[in-house]
Amino acid sequence: MRQRLVKAGVAAVAVVAVFVTAWVLWPRPGAAGGPRARQYLDVSACLLTGSGGVSPGSPGGRAWHAMESASLASHVMVSYLPDSGAAADVPVMLNTLVERRCGVIVVTGASQVQVASAAKAHPGQRFILVITSAAAGPAVVPSNAVVVPVADASGRIDQEVTALAATA
Repeated sequence: MRQRLVKAGVAAVAVVAVFVTAWVLWPRPGAAGGPRARQYLDVSACLLTGSGGVSPGSPGGRAWHAMESASLASHVMVSYLPDSGAAADVPVMLNTLVERRCGVIVVTGASQVQVASAAKAHPGQRFILVITSAAAGPAVVPSNAVVVPVADASGRIDQEVTALAATA
């Protein structure tokens, strides 16, 4: 009888040990493994695309790729606004991005004159105009705007987005 009681006690201790071990090792909700929302800084960079949008190989696509890469490294939120196709809409679209409080506005679908005009109207706003050729002549834009060829845009966008992150 005593031997049975000892076996029952050992079995009870073993069962309790298994349950305690399972409870300790059981994954907690939200612990790891599942997708998580990215945590962004309270600053953003915005892109106004040209007629090619953000399709691969287009100036907007190259700029968007650079912005996404910079966002991954800096946690600056990025967004884009596709061009409507009408040149007359560009000033309205640029003002929309200013109203969104974009820290830097990258533009691939506008002329130097349009970006210079927006930069003069909003001196506290940073603008980057990405151009496909230097045929338009030397860039005459205010100090809060910069004109870069598409080949150099990635580095400049990364620099501006990283600087934006430092202000947050």
